[in-house]
Parts: sequence; structure tokens; C-alpha cells
Amino acid sequence: MPQKSDVLILEQIKNAELKFAADKYNGNSPLPCLVQKFGDFPILLSAPHAVNQTRNGIRKPHEFYTGAIAECLAQQVKCSCITRLLLDQSANNDDPNTDGADCPYKKAVKRFLLANDIKLFVDIHGLAAKREGITDICINGGNNLNNTDCVYELQKRIENKFGAGTCFVDKYFSAAGDNVMSKWVHSAFGISAIQLEISGAYRWFEGDTEQQSLTLFLILKNWLENLSTY
Repeated sequence: MPQKSDVLILEQIKNAELKFAADKYNGNSPLPCLVQKFGDFPILLSAPHAVNQTRNGIRKPHEFYTGAIAECLAQQVKCSCITRLLLDQSANNDDPNTDGADCPYKKAVKRFLLANDIKLFVDIHGLAAKREGITDICINGGNNLNNTDCVYELQKRIENKFGAGTCFVDKYFSAAGDNVMSKWVHSAFGISAIQLEISGAYRWFEGDTEQQSLTLFLILKNWLENLSTY
């Protein structure tokens, strides 16, 4: 039987997702993104694809529950997060992970990083369920980090729970493009940065995948809480 605290976290995640799901995941906020600080732990979590986006004129679907994961992890860990809230339906390019430094999302990240002492940036994305594994930790061959220990600690924690070959590093995406959020953050601010891809089957907090999604969430929570090096 799930612990009461786990049930409350699950409810929190589901409720958090509602604002991203508004207007069929186009969002209905007056703001393009939301920055929230829940404490002083020096980590900034990010979910740039929490709502739909447009890339080169092509509408791309949201990555469900990434916004809720970022927000609820930040609440649990007492750190900060930024999440995308609104699709600019008039724009030909509206994807923070490919747009330049003048896009609203990156401007908001820049303002926050300049005003706060952040040691680690974690950009949360969706990994297609058809991909092998549960997570892909994208670090540009280690070039987006000042210290890779935290990455291999997360890999160990995930594989200890779900088995060998369930957590990869730079398998599907390398986070090497100049406009990729994690590469941009490290290049511009010298902060260790990770792009964390999570399989759809482990970020769907409903039905048959509810428990395994919650289990992964709790692994991420405990990993973040116990970080001592970046």
C-alpha cells in the first residue's frame, strides 16, 4: 500500500499538470514561462516543452508531465524551477531548446541565473516510449558539466532500482547544439548543466504506469536532495 506521503506527491504532480494541459496543451497563461523559487538549494530545474512548441513552422507536441515533474521536484527539494506555460501560436519558431538567446524562456533563465547562486541546471525532456531504456542523461560527452560525478550517481540509482541498461548517458541525444538549453547554460554561465530525457512510460502518472512513474520521481528527488558535488 502506498505511503501517505507518496499519495500526496502523486496528487501534487497530477494537479500541477493541469495548467500545462490548458487549451489542449497550448496553455492559457498571460506569461510565456513561470519561474518559481521554493528554497535556496542551488539547483534550477527546467521544462521548456511542458506545452506545445513550434520549430521551423512545424507544430511539435508537448512532452507530458515534464512541467509537473520539474515543478513538484523543486517543491520537494526546496530549489527553483522554470517551466514553459504558453505557446506563441503566431511564431514560426517557438522552441526554447532550439531558439537563440533572445527568446523569452532563455531571457528568463538568464535573469534568474544572474540573480541567484545556482550550481546545477537540469533541463527535463520527454524520451519517446519506443526508445530503449528509461532515461538518457545528455551531457555533451561531459563538456556541459564541471564534474560528472552526479551523472553517474543518478545512473547508478536508476539501474539499482530498474536494472542494468535502463539509464543511458548521451545515447540518443548529446546536448551538443549551441542553442540546446543545457549547452547554452554551461557555455554562457559556467554552470553544470544536464538534459534529462525521461521515457513516456515513466512520466505518465496515470493507469498502469502510475507507480513506476512515481518510483522514478522519488529516485530523482532523493538524488537531488543528496547532491554534494556538481
